[in-house]
Amino acid sequence: MTFPWFWLLVVGWMTLSPGVHARAVTPVHADSIRVPILVYHSIAKHRAGQDGEQRELDVDTTVFRTQMSYLANHGYQVISFPSLVDALQHGTAVPPRSVVITFDDGWETQYSIALPVLRQLHFTATFFIFSQPIGVDRGYMTWPQIMELQAAGMTIAAHSRTHPKLTLPTVSLASEVAGSRADIQREIGVAPDIFAYPYGIWDDRVAAAVRSAGFQAARALSGGEWNSSSSLFALHSVLATDNMQLFERALGP
Repeated sequence: MTFPWFWLLVVGWMTLSPGVHARAVTPVHADSIRVPILVYHSIAKHRAGQDGEQRELDVDTTVFRTQMSYLANHGYQVISFPSLVDALQHGTAVPPRSVVITFDDGWETQYSIALPVLRQLHFTATFFIFSQPIGVDRGYMTWPQIMELQAAGMTIAAHSRTHPKLTLPTVSLASEVAGSRADIQREIGVAPDIFAYPYGIWDDRVAAAVRSAGFQAARALSGGEWNSSSSLFALHSVLATDNMQLFERALGP
């Protein structure tokens, strides 16, 4: 699956909407905290014939293991997304060198390749699922696999129903936002509290729909490693790729 809006994922200095700002290299609010939110998609070996977009979104299996080992070997503390939200909402402390790991879409390789690595290192992660292809389309997880992620201590979160650009006037926000929350609750028994905007695209109307649907926070794409309570419905993040130099830079010293 290739994304026509892929450039929006990687051009971190562009303004995507009225609520998404340029990359923040320093805190912009007094209550800002630096906890990089890493965003992964598929974890898969690169193959001949891949276009540039898919190659960028697929983090190679060996590189993924290297990156997770880097976190473990350099003293980074992997915390859950809800822990970060709690810290932003209530000012609770997070450990030094904290980092959040997230996965988008619900690719099967997140279950078959990423989950064993996370379990081995005792890392938690958040999986943002868009519900329509789950258990239907080849390449995506099944609901029993997602329930296994949940049982392993992972956070299951929402990523819409069909992965549209939510700012389009033809998109039903009630279906895509509230509907995705209902789908996940029906299948795994727990309603997700966190949402990720498809392609990272949002505006004030979309953010209001996410809040009204009962979500406590939402993650956008790009923007850097700093977040504050004012950005709870457009949390900045870092797209994870095979580039180890950029990976280490995002983590900081």
